[in-house]
Amino acid sequence: MRKLSAAAAPSAILIRAQQLLASGQLDQAESTLLPELANASTRAEANYLLAVAAVMGKRAGAGVERACAAIEEAPQVARYHFALGRALKQALDIPAAIDAYRRALELDPDHAEVHVSLGIALKHSGDLDAAIACYQRAIEIDPKLAVAHGNLGIALAAQAERAAKLTFDEPPTDDLLRSLEQALKLDSGNALLHRNHGAMLMHLGRYREAADVLNQALGMAPDDVECCLRLGECLRQLGHSSDLAVALHERWLSLNAPAPPVMRMLADLYTTAGRLDEAIVWAEKALALDPDASALLQLAVAYQQSRRVEEAVALGRKATEMAGERPDYHPMILLTSNYLYEEPEPIFELHTRFGEVLARSAQPALGTLSHRKLAPRMPGQRLKVGYVSGDFMSHSVSYFIGPLLERHDRSRFDVVCYHNRAWGDAVTKLLRAHGHEWVESTHLTDLQFSRRVRADGVHILIDLGGHTSNSRVNAFALRPAPVQISYLGYPTISGVDAIDFRITDGDIDPGDMPARASELPLCLPRSMFCYRPPQAPAIGAPPVRRNGFVTFGSFNNVAKLSDQTLRLWVRVLHLVPSSLLLLKATTMNTASVRDNIFAFMGQHGIAPDRLRLLARTSSRDDHLALYNEIDVALDSFPYNGATTTCEALWMGVPVVSRRGRTHASRMGASILGAAGLAEWVVDNDEAYVAKAALLAADADGLARWRAQARTHLASSALFDEVGFTRSFEAALDQAWARAGTDSTS
Repeated sequence: MRKLSAAAAPSAILIRAQQLLASGQLDQAESTLLPELANASTRAEANYLLAVAAVMGKRAGAGVERACAAIEEAPQVARYHFALGRALKQALDIPAAIDAYRRALELDPDHAEVHVSLGIALKHSGDLDAAIACYQRAIEIDPKLAVAHGNLGIALAAQAERAAKLTFDEPPTDDLLRSLEQALKLDSGNALLHRNHGAMLMHLGRYREAADVLNQALGMAPDDVECCLRLGECLRQLGHSSDLAVALHERWLSLNAPAPPVMRMLADLYTTAGRLDEAIVWAEKALALDPDASALLQLAVAYQQSRRVEEAVALGRKATEMAGERPDYHPMILLTSNYLYEEPEPIFELHTRFGEVLARSAQPALGTLSHRKLAPRMPGQRLKVGYVSGDFMSHSVSYFIGPLLERHDRSRFDVVCYHNRAWGDAVTKLLRAHGHEWVESTHLTDLQFSRRVRADGVHILIDLGGHTSNSRVNAFALRPAPVQISYLGYPTISGVDAIDFRITDGDIDPGDMPARASELPLCLPRSMFCYRPPQAPAIGAPPVRRNGFVTFGSFNNVAKLSDQTLRLWVRVLHLVPSSLLLLKATTMNTASVRDNIFAFMGQHGIAPDRLRLLARTSSRDDHLALYNEIDVALDSFPYNGATTTCEALWMGVPVVSRRGRTHASRMGASILGAAGLAEWVVDNDEAYVAKAALLAADADGLARWRAQARTHLASSALFDEVGFTRSFEAALDQAWARAGTDSTS
């Protein structure tokens, strides 16, 4: 091993300690070194070697302490600063580690290993360009240093991953495209030109063409990481995330050396498809090769859907810290907070913190946008309302937003739908058929999106996504519209200060939420929910009649199945001894998820034969028909169901819901109240268990409800599309009036 700088010749004891360290015998090495601390001539070197031993043993604190002691004895020895940097990096104090490595290089500028370690730390801090320069310098010093080559490859791949997600401030011009196409004619076998051409087509939203071009490029350069990532993104945008995109990444990894960005993308695809065990394996492999912020975040997302919510939040926080508080690292924690907390204060705190981070990051782009007065609304002038969502398709949001889009009063409102997904389905066609202006926006940057909304003359812009997938909520920080509102798709505030109001109701917001200067509650005089079922399968008889036992059930996603929820259900099952619990969720096809639920329930005295766990069904009709297997639906807590509650009612299944203090834990109360079934809403655990048992004991009552359910619902506020739309429109008028005529945006 190359010496970092001159130091006293090592004694035989120190040499023996080095040999023990080299063979991994840490305890013996430390025992050998500790007596040397009493010897002034060997104290510094002994502390240094003890620091090395501590780092090898993953005891970062001890490593820092010993390295500092060595430096105090001999501040000009570079390797002591190197050891300090390694310990600080292990302790995740990246800025201090960078300082230590740089001090080591001041003392010994030509040590390749220190350049590599500095590069790793810089990469963790988000400075990829500086990291790459460090690795390249290490290779100049020692061309055979494998660790430098390996880390350079990882950094270049990460740079490609980042480039694959970057977009132009302005779309590529026709002249630029023509120039690139001309270059391709002259050099048709150039993979880089094809890749760049595909990237430009993506920035224009021409994903199908881009996929063809990128497929050609990948054929020419099958080991190109960036090309694989871009092609995968095209396939996702075209709606192929569960098949072609997965196959692409699997095949790429089978043919090439491991590349963490591709591994992370495959983990993300598996998570989306509900294949969580595979997602976690790939996320952990990527993390082992490249322990950066994006790797931590990807693993956190998989954990969230695996009933490992606390671990997910811990990893998410670590990832956010490592990434330097970038806004795009916050949504996982924000969404997960709704699953985790039973009080609104910590949820509001996290979202407010995010809003501060987002506001800072938006400042440069805000400076490029002109400001305009909020003009008075002239008599007879229609309000132009923009709805922003990635869920204008067969998705829960469409079952609630569809009636509103169809029944808007066109004499008073002009509507624009900003669709933040590059593909659609039959529901998308149905929503587009309502005749409103339709804008495909997924390929636009936030700045481009803001300029488009302003050019469209939108008065009120409504976010329907919050911090869920395919959302554009961050763009609202650029104040695209004079009045901005959040609604429906996210069960609390977004935290975005530039959003003025949130549409809610008196059941969800009775006036006890934490005070804020933005996202003020705009309460409808009725429920904020109005449901239109997508299909109407026949309602069968209560299954207790044919089974001879009661079946409780829930079709909420696994992340909602908190320990608190499962404990409630355990109590219900114990109170109704012969009963069975049917759970259905996309990720129930994951062995670890099923094992987790079986283990938890088993620890609380519920045998596996009393549980029935089902994964995704083949169609929406089959999904709804499965409610015929349930006698009584049990709502989750503290994150209630919304669509699942409406579905259960539509299929004649009563729902017991536990009301709490958060938005997410009051959705059941809002929906059941609108359905005229407030008696199924309870305020504590004891009442929840008792209500479930009471319903289960009345087989005749269950049959009567099934027989009258749809007639009852048809006359309820939950299904009153016209009444809901008029009250919603009144809220929009109120928002415009409350914003005033002298505000600026």
